[in-house]
Amino acid sequence: MDHPWQPPAWPAVLFSGHPAFAPLGPWLARLGGFPTLADWGRLPTVFTRSGQPLTCVDPASLSRYYEAEIHELGRIATRSLNWHDCFNALVWHAYPHAKAALNALHYRLLPTGGNGARGPVRDAATLFDECGLILPYCDEALHRALCDHDWPTLFQARRDAWGRQVEALVFGHATYENLLAPFVGLTGKCWPVAVPPAFFDWPLVERLAWLDRHLADAIDAGELRTPRQLPPLPYLGVPGWWPAQDDAFYADTGYFRPRRGAR
Repeated sequence: MDHPWQPPAWPAVLFSGHPAFAPLGPWLARLGGFPTLADWGRLPTVFTRSGQPLTCVDPASLSRYYEAEIHELGRIATRSLNWHDCFNALVWHAYPHAKAALNALHYRLLPTGGNGARGPVRDAATLFDECGLILPYCDEALHRALCDHDWPTLFQARRDAWGRQVEALVFGHATYENLLAPFVGLTGKCWPVAVPPAFFDWPLVERLAWLDRHLADAIDAGELRTPRQLPPLPYLGVPGWWPAQDDAFYADTGYFRPRRGAR
């Protein structure tokens, strides 16, 4: 079966210009096609918090619980021709320190025997890992609009602030997968990060590296505690992320939902 690198949905912009994929751009370019397990070895080595070099392996070869296999042996289950697992491996390269910190967090919280019992901290870590976006900002009014679900302010009245005072950077591999065939309704959980105004003048690679270290430090410090601290973001509202962002689009309260209890 033919599995082209570029998926059929939205072919004119995916991987060649859609801003949501920008953090993965360098790694997508290096691979050039859908990777086999051996192809991952062509990328620079990344390491787990335990110092193990990360290796993509057949899921059938795992001998431990998923997070334990990564932390103890550096082996990450990666299904063949599977976009979800492909994006997960790519995010390890885009945000190596934050991914390693999330894995270490899961590992620390595994109960004896590694049976995968969960709690609010691991739930928050999984939500961010799967469907998270990072939202750096330097204007508190934009952060307040996000938390208040004031979408008209965040996406319309302050449209010119995007790229200069706020931006959205995809972290979650499931979010990348969803953007292969986007539809109105897609929503992620975001981690707002206050940054200095000069942040938005830095090259993308420097912004990603700064956020990667910042999030890793925050995770290590126990700042990720509950899913409720990750505000929802209807991310197709981000300027340039959907082709028809007119007034009717933003007036859809089924997608751009007001905060519960708000008028």
